Amino acid sequence: MGINDFGEENGSPRNGIIKSVATILLSVAAVIAAYYSTVSSLKVAIASKADRTEISMLERRLNSVENCVEQNFITRDDFHRFSEEVNYRLLKIEFKLENLVEGEIDGRKK
Repeated sequence: MGINDFGEENGSPRNGIIKSVATILLSVAAVIAAYYSTVSSLKVAIASKADRTEISMLERRLNSVENCVEQNFITRDDFHRFSEEVNYRLLKIEFKLENLVEGEIDGRKK
């Protein structure tokens, strides 16, 4: 048997205890590391699933809004036609008002 750095023999009971304690500490550290690794991977998986659920819910909401817009509002072409019709009617009213004003002015001159 040889002598270690502490001046004791390599086969002494003290070395066996130190090795056992070191083995137990390393085992506990490995279990704790595995636990935190598992917990963190589960958190990531749950967050990922929550994000996918949130995105699909937002997509459904956007689709329903698009459907409402298509059903309840007019198209660009319809709006353009409506705008042209309103402009045409306003021009007719303006023309009639001009004729009435000219008629009143002519009636006063006579």
